[in-house]
Formats: sequence, C-alpha cells, structure tokens
Amino acid sequence: MMLWKGIGRAAGVAILILAAAAPAWASDLGFSASVGLEVTYTPVPPASYNIGSNLQLTFEIPGFALESETGFDLTGFTFQRVTLGVDLGAAKIAEEIRFEPDFDWNELSLDLSIVGVEIGVDWIFANTGSVQTPSYDMGVVVAFQSEIPCGLGIASVTGFGAIDLVNVLGGASAPFSEQMLFLFTHLDTVCDPAPDLDVTIVDGLFFEEELLRLTFAFQGLLVSHTTWFDELGFAQMVFEFGYDFDDPSLGFLSAIVVDGAFSITKIDVIVDLSIDVVRFTSWTRFAEPTFPVPLPVIFAGQGFGVAFELCGVTVTSETDFDDLFLFEAEIVAIETSIDPVTFVSLTTFDALGFASECIRASVAFSGVQLSTKAEFAWDGVTLVAFGFELTF
Repeated sequence: MMLWKGIGRAAGVAILILAAAAPAWASDLGFSASVGLEVTYTPVPPASYNIGSNLQLTFEIPGFALESETGFDLTGFTFQRVTLGVDLGAAKIAEEIRFEPDFDWNELSLDLSIVGVEIGVDWIFANTGSVQTPSYDMGVVVAFQSEIPCGLGIASVTGFGAIDLVNVLGGASAPFSEQMLFLFTHLDTVCDPAPDLDVTIVDGLFFEEELLRLTFAFQGLLVSHTTWFDELGFAQMVFEFGYDFDDPSLGFLSAIVVDGAFSITKIDVIVDLSIDVVRFTSWTRFAEPTFPVPLPVIFAGQGFGVAFELCGVTVTSETDFDDLFLFEAEIVAIETSIDPVTFVSLTTFDALGFASECIRASVAFSGVQLSTKAEFAWDGVTLVAFGFELTF
C-alpha cells in the first residue's frame, strides 16, 4: 500500500511540475493532463461533522494514460485508486488498483479488437472479506463481442470466480430498454456521476456464470435475447421486442424476464415519444406477486418521464406511482449552461412531501473549472462540496 501511495504522490508532483513548465512542444506531442481537488463537508449527527478531500490526477500521451484518485478525511487516508492504460492499436492493456483504505482490488485487463471482433480477458485479485478479517480471492472474466453491419450483435461473457457479469456489458439486463429509459437513468446521474460497475468476486476459481446476448436492430425492429447460466444450468432469460420509428420519433418495447424455472417474473412495457424539443416516456412494470394469486405477474408500478428545452434551459421530470397507483415520488431536474457557467438543480418529492435537493454549479475559463455542490434534505444540510480542476 505504501508503494502505491508513493506512486500517487510522485505522479502528482510530476504533473504539477509539468503544469508549471507548460512547454510549447507538449501540445505537439499530444500531451495532456489535469489536476483536480474537491473538498467536502458532511454533517455527522447529532453535533459533529467530517471534512474530506479528493485529489484527482490524470496524465495522457499517445498510447499511455495514468489516472490517480486519493481521498482523505479527518480520520486520515480513506482510499487510493490508480489506473494505468496502454493503447497498442488493436490491443489495449489496463490495470486498476484500489485501496479503500486497505487493499481492495487489482484488475489486469487485456482487450483485442480484430476485424470487428472484440475479445477481452480480465484477471482480478480482490479482498472479499472485511476490514477485520480480510480474505483474498481471484477471478477471471472472458468476454467476446461482435457487431455485424446489418444490425446483429452478439456478446458472450464467462466468469470463473466472478458473478454479476452483466456489469461488463454496461450493467443493463435489457439493452434497448436502457436506451428508451434514458430520461430515468439521466436523472440518476444529474447530480452525481454514474458509479463504476464491477463484477463480484466470490470464493474459489471455478465456473460461476455465463451470459449470452443477441441483439438485432434493423429498420426500426428491435429484438434482444439475454440468457444467464450458472453452475446448475439455466438461471434467467430476458427477452425484448419492439419498434422504433422516425418522424415522429416513436418507440415501444416490451421486456420479459423468465427465471430458472421458466416462470415469468417481470414484464416492462415502455413507450418513448419525441416531438421537436419534447420527449415523453411511459414505463409500466409488472412483477410476480408476493402473495398467491392466479396470475403469474401483477401490476407493480408506473413511471412517467418528460423532458423539454426552452430558451437554453432543459427541464426533466419523473413521476412514479406504486403498485396501487398511488403517488410515490416526483423528481425534477433543471439544467442550463450559459458559457462559461453551468447550473443544475435536482429536487425530489415523496409521498410525505419534500425529500431532498441537490444544487450544482460550475464555471470554466482558461483551462480552469471551479465547481460547487450542495445537498440538503427536509432536516437540513447533508453535503457541501467545492473544488477546482486544472486542465493543460
């Protein structure tokens, strides 16, 4: 751990020196780097608080990239994440090492791209235990993906000592559903970036999971089939079928989930409509009941997403209803950018009223970006953050 702390410090010093020098030939060589620092204030009930800092460093030259992220708070060192990447054209090699605060993850990746076929192998060594009782296990993930010009795609992911392989494919069990539900997923990342998705390492380097996916998108027809297998055989299947038309942009899609016993456990019905600057999405959910009924699935919830742009301001809203079609949540996001200022507001209401608010603003000039963020709930402030990022 001390070695990687030293590497992180050395990388930071090197980047700062290069930033100060800023030689004219750097741009000719394709050199780029950035330094970012974020300081956060978090109240700790009943009468305390915590202050944390997050230092981010990046360095890139043609064929090589380095990223380092280090965190501290009032208790001391909290995490260190280092990512190294080498681009050899048809082959890419990357390594990610994480300490949180003790050793947590080491992943070595090799990706090959040959004539439209992508092959990836990940070797992962992770701590699957606790802070008090660490336990180290290894996993191997082999992925194969290919796209054919007529709209046919195929993907296969095999995990030895690893599960949750759908995260290798972006985390979406139903790929076309994720595209049509953009308004809903966008609201999840308005105030905070989407988390990095990892597979889960389990005890023993044995076969754990296999994921097979076929997708077909041609002249508006959308079809996908994703099947999971585990050590006992067939585990789950997700099937999508729908259409996506142009002029006006209208899409409708059904996604059906079948478990290992070939019983339907979930059905999603999605309608996505875009007219000029307005986009509307309806998401109806059905799921297996928790109590005995004659039907395999019953109504489980309804969501409506609406987005429109007016005078440079984008407003996105999500309205959710529960399985009794009673109001469950309302989320409203307001985003605008008037160069060089960007402003974002995210407000959440639940059945009891106001639930939370997030406000984020940033200003960028001459390679420098200053940002601030505040989050609060009905009972007070939950987070205040401010920071800067220097790019050169």
